[in-house]
Amino acid sequence: MVHSLKSQLLNEIKSIVLGYPKFVYFNSDIKNTPVFLYHTIDPELFESHLQYLKNNGYRTLNVHEYVEAVNSKKSGNNKSVLLTIDDARSSVWRFAFPLLKRYGMNATVFIIPGLTMETDLSRFNLLDVWNGKSSMDEIQDIDTEDNTLCSWQEISEMYKSGLVNIELHTLFHREIFRNLNIIDFITPDKMFLLYNFCGSAYLTSSDIGKELNPDKYYGLPLFESDPLMLAGPKLNISSEFITKCKEIYYKYDSSGHSNDNWKTEIKNLVSDTSSVKKYFDLCPNSKDDVSEDLGKAREIIQNKLDKDAGNHLCLPWTIGNSETINLAKDLGIRSCFWGVLPGKKSDKFGNDSFFISRIKNDFIFRLPGKGRKSFLSIYSYKLKRRASKEHIF
Repeated sequence: MVHSLKSQLLNEIKSIVLGYPKFVYFNSDIKNTPVFLYHTIDPELFESHLQYLKNNGYRTLNVHEYVEAVNSKKSGNNKSVLLTIDDARSSVWRFAFPLLKRYGMNATVFIIPGLTMETDLSRFNLLDVWNGKSSMDEIQDIDTEDNTLCSWQEISEMYKSGLVNIELHTLFHREIFRNLNIIDFITPDKMFLLYNFCGSAYLTSSDIGKELNPDKYYGLPLFESDPLMLAGPKLNISSEFITKCKEIYYKYDSSGHSNDNWKTEIKNLVSDTSSVKKYFDLCPNSKDDVSEDLGKAREIIQNKLDKDAGNHLCLPWTIGNSETINLAKDLGIRSCFWGVLPGKKSDKFGNDSFFISRIKNDFIFRLPGKGRKSFLSIYSYKLKRRASKEHIF
């Protein structure tokens, strides 16, 4: 799945049409607790949000408080918010966590445990800048594009502080192949971000806790795919086919020819009827894969932290369905977070806790209070910022 700038802008337009909470559009009060969404943390922007919340008397809830209030169908506190951060990119440790400590505020971080690794030491963060042990430039240079994820050491320290809830963003943030239609191939120019890996459908339990090695995937075809959390049809691919593809790719690669003959040979292999029977199996649904994914992800988090973690789910790309929700409930997961949902505005209590709607963090400045910004100014800045960045997620 390619998340282009165009697709992101279309999603933004769709969100406007479907309806944000009323306070986003109008200078009105909020009735209940809105839920805000982050990915990469910009330290200056994030601190301005926390400062705005503090100056205007808002309280940041933890995820347990929020879900309990939703399930009890209470009206909620119109001076509270829930801050959620997806993926646990390194900027959460480097910038968000120190700022949360400075302001004494809470956030919920949805992590990808299958891609989270152990390290010997935690990296420097803003606390080290404030203590004179590092500089801001050095903290930025640790991960200039925010492409890496927090380590277990960093996640554990954040969790132990009591300010950060650690919850589920599925095991691998992965997709599944759904048919034999080849749309592309994995080559060195493709996306290998941990939280948006083009070949995530090839990940297996043997990849848990390991670094992503691009060489392992070069030459493999990318079939039409869907997010795993849709629990839809799944194409099972044999290890023999993967080996055969890599043999074909490296045969041509070692020859020094830069043509695409290797792609043609792999396409011919896939179109051959005898090969299909030998290498592939199409399952009508992937419900077992969803249950295994969520169950393993939760198990890893709770083994690393404790039983109070890993009980709330955030869907990758905020895509899922009722089938996924039923499977999550069967596992004992207590809530599910999405993006903007029609008829499920994030400041409306009494909603189903498995269909929690979230809005982007830009709209924190639309909360009632001193210094409140106009909808137009926020959206103009929002679109300008998105247009200037290559990676949205």
